[in-house]
Amino acid sequence: MRFQVIDVKYLKMMMKIILLLVTLTAVLLAGSSVYHHYQTKQDKEALLNYLGPNHHFIKTEAGTYSVYEKGSGHDVILFREGLLTGSTILDFMPLADALSKQYKVIMIDPLGYGLSSSATTRRTDAAINQEYHDILTKVTTEDDKITLISHSISAAYTMDYIHRYPGMISQVINIDGSRPWPGLKVTASSQPDHMDFAPVLNQLGLFRIGLSTEWGRSWSGYDKVLAEMTPLYDKELQQQITTLNKWAFLSGDMVQYSQESNNNIAAVRGMKYPRDMRVLSVVASETVKERPGWIRMQRTAFSNPGLQHTVELRGDHYLHHSAEALIEKITEFDQHIQKD
Repeated sequence: MRFQVIDVKYLKMMMKIILLLVTLTAVLLAGSSVYHHYQTKQDKEALLNYLGPNHHFIKTEAGTYSVYEKGSGHDVILFREGLLTGSTILDFMPLADALSKQYKVIMIDPLGYGLSSSATTRRTDAAINQEYHDILTKVTTEDDKITLISHSISAAYTMDYIHRYPGMISQVINIDGSRPWPGLKVTASSQPDHMDFAPVLNQLGLFRIGLSTEWGRSWSGYDKVLAEMTPLYDKELQQQITTLNKWAFLSGDMVQYSQESNNNIAAVRGMKYPRDMRVLSVVASETVKERPGWIRMQRTAFSNPGLQHTVELRGDHYLHHSAEALIEKITEFDQHIQKD
């Protein structure tokens, strides 16, 4: 009987300790969430100030877009984002600044990215490109010769766009653009996956905590990402990108784009660029090593090898973060076109 009393006593003590730990955890998470939401507002104000006079907002029926324009003329370059990038504007800033000396450059954060408002529809190619077309027609004119520079997943968006809205785009440049690969899996919209809980972690401010600590940045590999951006991305820009990821990484919007990514890539299987469209597909040497046949997959989208080419540059998937040669290749490509 004595042993039973002792067991019950210890059991009650353990339950109290567990309850205390659960309560403390709940209080800490609540505090983290409150601080995260407060600080996110401050971060967005700081980002708005950083972007300066070249930045403005444009409203459409679908939502409000964050837009950055620099340079002048009717030779217009628009940039399209990679998956989970957070902000097209910040991600392409050095490349856009360099090209703005010769072209008018326009960077648009799609709905759910950067300072743009959230998306309200499923993130399919059709929805994304309808929204993109609406905003594109507001920032360009009929006299503009438009070049789309697309990174990663947006190469699939662009392929869909040029077929959905023929005649809008003059030429395409892909930076390690996504292509349908063998074994690509598609998913049902209602199918749950491991990313469903990511937005909760975001709202609790856990990604903010991780990116605010040296240990978190090192453990996640984020420090390596920043190191590879140097020297094209200065410390101030790197800080803005880091701060943005504290509140934008794996947000509800980002997860919706990610969950539809395979479907959107698979949807352009079999599509080809128009025969009269000039295309440059820049591939990363590291991707070529990781995916045998990567260059061949790029070329399967070509309908006219005389106008559509691939070029391999040394670097990883994010070539625009480190490959200064990319600026040279883009300029050479466009100058060659102007001579023809």
